[in-house]
Amino acid sequence: MAGAIGGCVAYFFFLREQVLEVTTVRLTRGHVEQTITAIASGTVKPATDSMVASSFMGKVAAIPVDEGDRVEAGDLLVELEHVDLDAQVALTEANLRVGLSRLDQAKIVARIYQEIARTRVSQAAAQLEVAQLDHDRFEALSQKKAVSQSDFDRITMLLRVARENDAAAKAAQQENLVRTEDIRSAEALVEQLEAALAVAKETREKAFVRAPFAGMVAEVSVDIGEAVGAGLPSMAGLGGAGAGAGAGIAASVPTASTVPLIRLIEDTDLYVEAPFDEADAADIKAGQKVRVNLDAYRGVDFPGTVTFVSPVVTANLDRSRTLDVRVRIDEGKDKFVIGMSADVTIIAQEKEDVLYVPSEALIRDEQAYVVEDSRAVKRDVKVGIGDWRSREVLDGLTEGEELITSIVLKDLEDGIKVRAVDTLSRP
Repeated sequence: MAGAIGGCVAYFFFLREQVLEVTTVRLTRGHVEQTITAIASGTVKPATDSMVASSFMGKVAAIPVDEGDRVEAGDLLVELEHVDLDAQVALTEANLRVGLSRLDQAKIVARIYQEIARTRVSQAAAQLEVAQLDHDRFEALSQKKAVSQSDFDRITMLLRVARENDAAAKAAQQENLVRTEDIRSAEALVEQLEAALAVAKETREKAFVRAPFAGMVAEVSVDIGEAVGAGLPSMAGLGGAGAGAGAGIAASVPTASTVPLIRLIEDTDLYVEAPFDEADAADIKAGQKVRVNLDAYRGVDFPGTVTFVSPVVTANLDRSRTLDVRVRIDEGKDKFVIGMSADVTIIAQEKEDVLYVPSEALIRDEQAYVVEDSRAVKRDVKVGIGDWRSREVLDGLTEGEELITSIVLKDLEDGIKVRAVDTLSRP
């Protein structure tokens, strides 16, 4: 009788054995990644971000652009007053015209004198030839006593005069070398005046602040009528000298210390810069795939690529040490705005078609619970690559097994009876 009662009690407790509700997942094969996450949000930056300044001190005359405007390289951003500079250019242009006129005059004079000298030499040579022929003829006649001595002496004198005229004409021809030097001097003066004009024009051009590259005007820091370069100016003297007409620039033009006027950004090629822990330095390399996430587009992964890894580690004020990494945005650039914060995750390794488990189902990446005959069975597990979402399984589990994911349940232990549910009921 007592045995029957004991059996009934055991049977009752068996029927009343605790059953723990758990969530599970069926083990399958798929894609697994080893990732590295930035320790802080990155920042969206433009390829080029320039604070465009003027190297000239002056007052703003015009600002033909507004914030948000797109400009091409060379477009005018800010125009400073340039009346004095226009006058300097006009002066040097006038001086250059005088110099060119003097060069033309020198060439004309030299050409005229060359022609005169050439004519004189030709005439003297012809006269000498005739005089020589006459002398030779009279000399033969004189030997035959066919002409008087006075006639022969006259012919001899004419020959001597012809020779002297020929020598004088040839000597006068050498004077043209002086004319050539006059031309060279005039040409040197023109070169000097052209250089002075180039300097004057270049100085005037400084009054026109132009876009150094194509981009978008992000900020205008000045207003019309405002003086720029109000810091400590440096005096850059522009010198030039001219002959005769007093040509050249003899004024000192003040140039200002760098004062930003326009912030210009090249926003068609954005990138993200983010800090990573120095401990991950050995695993981060250019060319690795990246996932970028923005608060404005939650749940959307924007693909990117590591393009630059800083060669130095930065020591921060909080005593942490970080490595700056730049990421190119490969898709969805139109969703990115300069200055946005961005979460950056580098895909250091990835594998396809491998057995994997949710990372939340692992105990210290060493153990897991599977369901066998409605009971929880603890297994030792060997894992490979992975991140906070999933881990590659190298040993200890097989495809198709049912894995318990709610390992945080305090009553979960090896051998306990379990029942799989979609969601756990709240206590």
